[in-house]
Amino acid sequence: MTEAAAERAGGVLGWEHARTPDLRGRTVVVTGASDGIGREVALHLARWGARLVLPARNRAKAEGVRARLLRETRADDGADAVTLVDLDLADLGSVRRAAREITGLLGSGTADLVNVAGVVSPRRQETADGFELLLGVNALAPMLLVESLLPVVHERVVLVTSHAHTGGRIDLDDPHFRRTRWTLPRAYSRAKLTAMLWGLDLATRMPTGTELQLAHPGWVVTNLQNASGNAQVDRLVTAVSRPLAMTATQGAAAVLLALTQPLPPGSYVGPDGWQHLRGRPTLIRRSEQALDHDLSRQVVDWMRGEVGLAP
Repeated sequence: MTEAAAERAGGVLGWEHARTPDLRGRTVVVTGASDGIGREVALHLARWGARLVLPARNRAKAEGVRARLLRETRADDGADAVTLVDLDLADLGSVRRAAREITGLLGSGTADLVNVAGVVSPRRQETADGFELLLGVNALAPMLLVESLLPVVHERVVLVTSHAHTGGRIDLDDPHFRRTRWTLPRAYSRAKLTAMLWGLDLATRMPTGTELQLAHPGWVVTNLQNASGNAQVDRLVTAVSRPLAMTATQGAAAVLLALTQPLPPGSYVGPDGWQHLRGRPTLIRRSEQALDHDLSRQVVDWMRGEVGLAP
């Protein structure tokens, strides 16, 4: 990337004051790169020289992104610059297989990890393992994947969360809404608060020389907004949101800053605007619940039991 192009990229991301990263020789594992924010994260990382491993559920979409990355970046490593791995976060068996494959691909090497993948749903559904879908895909499966890969982390793990966690409530007596009423806002905010509490705990357990960062992309127009179950409603929501929300590139800014720039370990990065819906990425404050270390330990103990990790 030329110096002028780097300056333009920094301006788009909202952190043109920071040095453009040189990621040549480094590998980054990015989930959720088939679309939206994850795709933009992968594009920038490839432009900055990183080798990418992209775990994905939709192989066809992932192949399209891989072709674009190789075409636009003219990667020095050729076809090996972008490797795809099958991953379905709604199935812990798939998560375990993906973790083993990624470890094998790295060999004696290491990688940074960025978990962008997430899901919303217009109705209550369950994963292959019987978890409420949003909690399973947005919190439990990422925990299993990331913690299985901790031995091969190079420098950083970035968990993409959401400021929706501020409305979340933990209920370890009925975490999967089997007895209490399920609504999308309640389920989504609970899943994101669960992920935040896991992140609070994980930040204290990272291997020596590595660190964890949390990132909130802000209000971004992506396919996650197509969650009503009604195509016409989804189109209306997208049309209304587009003039107000940030682009996927702008949403990727907080994630990329959390991965590549000097930050205090365990920081929470997000837009600096009203309610952190949009703006330039900066350090932002999480909810009081998401700072509760006692609650975090309780939640993490429960999560580890759910996904079969040792206490």
